[in-house]
Amino acid sequence: MVKQKFLALLITTFFIVFILIVPPDADAAKKRVRAKSTSTAVSYSSAKLLRPKNSVLLTLKNLTNVTKVSYELTYTVNGKEEGAGGSIVLSGQVSESRELYFGTCSHGVCTPHANIKNATLTVSTILKSEKRHTKLYKIKL
Repeated sequence: MVKQKFLALLITTFFIVFILIVPPDADAAKKRVRAKSTSTAVSYSSAKLLRPKNSVLLTLKNLTNVTKVSYELTYTVNGKEEGAGGSIVLSGQVSESRELYFGTCSHGVCTPHANIKNATLTVSTILKSEKRHTKLYKIKL
């Protein structure tokens, strides 16, 4: 009888330890599958503020499929809207750059504007496929 009680106690202890050590079956989390981007958007421009020159450097890149680029720099000086703009017709160059000045120039003499606010640069590119990409830069002065 002692053997039976000992055996029952041993089996009970085994099951308790087994239950505590081995966790119950759990459904595995589904494997995360990330969708590949189907976007073909390419960055065609970047803008960098050049404080010492009082200007913005517009850099155009990846231009092999671009036919035309237009840009417009607008800002406010003492409540008056100012700006500069233009367009570039490309003939297969890979990159191009333009320095856009915060000020006015006449006969080789340039006068910088002061107290510039709300500066933005809008760059539009037209591709050979006739798609248009437009990028807006808010320039922090």
